[in-house]
Amino acid sequence: MKRVNVTNARSKDYAAVLRKIQRDKVCPFCTEYFLIYHTKPIIKETKFWILTENFRPYVGAKHHLLAVSKKHTPHFAGISVAAQIELLSLFNNELKKRKIKGGTLLMRFGDTDYTGASVGHLHAQLISGSKRGKNTEPLLTAVGNKTRG
Repeated sequence: MKRVNVTNARSKDYAAVLRKIQRDKVCPFCTEYFLIYHTKPIIKETKFWILTENFRPYVGAKHHLLAVSKKHTPHFAGISVAAQIELLSLFNNELKKRKIKGGTLLMRFGDTDYTGASVGHLHAQLISGSKRGKNTEPLLTAVGNKTRG
């Protein structure tokens, strides 16, 4: 399985970062490399997760948090029930602290050629935008691929 998937980069500068990670032959979300490639400060570290702001937030997101599994696994099935519970608790605490009225929890898992993810290490995202109104449009991201036609 790929550590990073340059094809899924959302910008040229992010693709360049991913190509450097490919050359370095490391996983940028593994704890020993995380702070080398991720420039946002860690908000909280728990037994199973590292919580931070997303390095490349989606355009228009008011909040875009990233929870990275401390265990190197590409798949949701690779973490314990305790880790799953801790993830939801971590996000719930941030919802309260930041007074987020609505948002999306997103977790891509498995082969990045199927998911649209750029990093093949399990991570989850909490994303919140603006309230729908006259001058708003949806926040969009890839959640996988569909067959044309």
